[in-house]
Amino acid sequence: MKGYLQSLPVVGKIFLDVQPEEVWAFWRFMQDHFRTSVINKNSALEMQLVARGLEALGIQSKDRFLKNFTTTIGRRIYMPFEVGSPKGGWDLWHQIVICVHEHQHVVQHDREGLSYEVSYLADRAARARWEAEAYRSNLEMAYWRTGTTPSAQRTASVLADYGCRDEDIEVTAKSLALSAISVKQGAVINEATHVALGWLNEHVPRLRFKQG
Repeated sequence: MKGYLQSLPVVGKIFLDVQPEEVWAFWRFMQDHFRTSVINKNSALEMQLVARGLEALGIQSKDRFLKNFTTTIGRRIYMPFEVGSPKGGWDLWHQIVICVHEHQHVVQHDREGLSYEVSYLADRAARARWEAEAYRSNLEMAYWRTGTTPSAQRTASVLADYGCRDEDIEVTAKSLALSAISVKQGAVINEATHVALGWLNEHVPRLRFKQG
């Protein structure tokens, strides 16, 4: 099971200029490129079983897992929202960012194979490292859109919902803070972000932050 991502609150204004049809087109592009499928999380039996297991272990409530987190397993992305519909706290820009984050997990899956899946499930420190990489995409996307990056500590704190320990969260926060330095210098490292920004720069360049 790959990382389930909470919809983080937007800092500043909500980007109302993102259009639903653009979000749809972006998701279709990313799915075609990475050969992924999107599944409604609430109606998927396997996600119901995972949710019950997490609740039984005292990690997270069933309803919270199903409503607030996106989960990726292999090339199947389980989503608690409808693409292009800004409801339930999932605004349109975050739907784009989440798409990139989850596809970076697909990149990890392709790069590492079964060892990735095993370590993600079995090792909390490893899970935090995988998420630190995927959250770099969030930073890269935020910088492209706003010219700044979100708080590394605040972003890393979401890992408490992943069953990670305080020390894992602190290591992730430091990793993201270092990532933010290179992101602000224009570095785009994650493969999923490279692919995403190629499409966004071509099709919706107006969304990009303009310096000065």
